[in-house]
Amino acid sequence: MKLADLEIKTFVNSDFAENLYVLRVRGSRDCVIVDPGIDPEKGIAYIRKEELLPRAVLITHGHYDHIGGLNRVKAEWPEAVVMIGEAERPKLTDPSGNLSVHFGIPLRTIDADRSLRDGETFTAAGIEFTPVFSPGHSSGHLVYKIEAEDGVLVFVGDVIFAGSIGRTDFPDGNTEALLNSIKTNLLTLPDSTLLLTGHGPSTKVGRERAVNPWL
Repeated sequence: MKLADLEIKTFVNSDFAENLYVLRVRGSRDCVIVDPGIDPEKGIAYIRKEELLPRAVLITHGHYDHIGGLNRVKAEWPEAVVMIGEAERPKLTDPSGNLSVHFGIPLRTIDADRSLRDGETFTAAGIEFTPVFSPGHSSGHLVYKIEAEDGVLVFVGDVIFAGSIGRTDFPDGNTEALLNSIKTNLLTLPDSTLLLTGHGPSTKVGRERAVNPWL
């Protein structure tokens, strides 16, 4: 498979401007949702319009702004397999851990269907993913890597942004761990690697290596 074979749509939702991604192999009805966010309605409308079939919902980490719409998505497509890192899974049902209690909206989502471990490659909607344990912003954060014939792309959640990095002032955040995750898991990839972020525009490894003031 080539990256050119993938169709990726981005939907910005909620006041947190979180990115919900829908990806599929071009021509296929099967798709994958990455991080449903708080208000997934734009993504849901697109999936309905295109008559797609979500096969999996991949969650990078369990913070409220990334999981708030999970129940809504799962109710719409109960057959979609919800996946999250095994260390991050408890946040789904813990309003304190997922930070929703701090916004006065205690959230408990459904539990995940599957816990993922570091490097545990899996296939969803005909696409092979490798989850990579990348703590720092959140203690159980995963990034999802796709290695294709013509390049690499990574759904990085809130590990890194264009010109910035994820926050580490949450209860289980750690700046040293976050910088180590970036340097070990992302900066070791080719400069052309596409980084699809949890907030803001996408970027590339080479650009961040050159201009990101945190690195």
